Amino acid sequence: MTKRSTKKILKSIRKGSQLGWFRYFLDTLVVIVGILVAFSLNNWKESNTERKHEQKILKIIQSEFIYNKNELKRNIVKAKRIHERADTILHLFKAPKASLNEINLDSILRGFSGYSTFDPSNGALNDLIGSGNLGIIKNDSLRSHLSKWFGELQDVKEDEVRLIQFGDQHFDPYMLKYLVSTDSKFKSNSSLLLEDVEFENIVRHFRSASHYIFEYNYGMLDSEIDAILKLLENEIEE
Repeated sequence: MTKRSTKKILKSIRKGSQLGWFRYFLDTLVVIVGILVAFSLNNWKESNTERKHEQKILKIIQSEFIYNKNELKRNIVKAKRIHERADTILHLFKAPKASLNEINLDSILRGFSGYSTFDPSNGALNDLIGSGNLGIIKNDSLRSHLSKWFGELQDVKEDEVRLIQFGDQHFDPYMLKYLVSTDSKFKSNSSLLLEDVEFENIVRHFRSASHYIFEYNYGMLDSEIDAILKLLENEIEE
């Protein structure tokens, strides 16, 4: 075998070896790219599934807070009615006695029985927080508002309960003594209440407490509901 032939053989071997390594590199690269594509596709599918689940939760919560907005409006009306009736009675304390005969005080007093109690719909949000899945909501601001909702609601409920308990302990005994039903044989003597300083103080408390509830408590919840609904609107996809 000549030197030239030997060189050709060695060159061919080297060339074949280079091609082999190049093919191995390509095969390895294809495998790696395939793994990365599959991994990315799997992540995309999981992310898409989570996003769909988040959208479903957001729409349910949106429905709840739309209901809560309307329910709160009704309670604001109730609280304002108590405040207005208390205002009317306090004015009667200063009115001339001759004019009291023309006023149906019994009817005004019965208006105090309609206490306002805000009872929102919180089923979906309660389940979400209770299960520890609030993190499915990606918007940090929305998640923060939702997480503090129950604390704010609890503060309002405590004030509502205090007013109801005050009425049960202080106002109702006066109603049992002075308020006469329409089919009773007794005549109404509710005008005597307008000569009782303790009753006047009770009415003043009702007036200030009901004003605080609808002006501050319900006002705060109303602003919070508006903020939550705005954030939900921005997050929910059409």
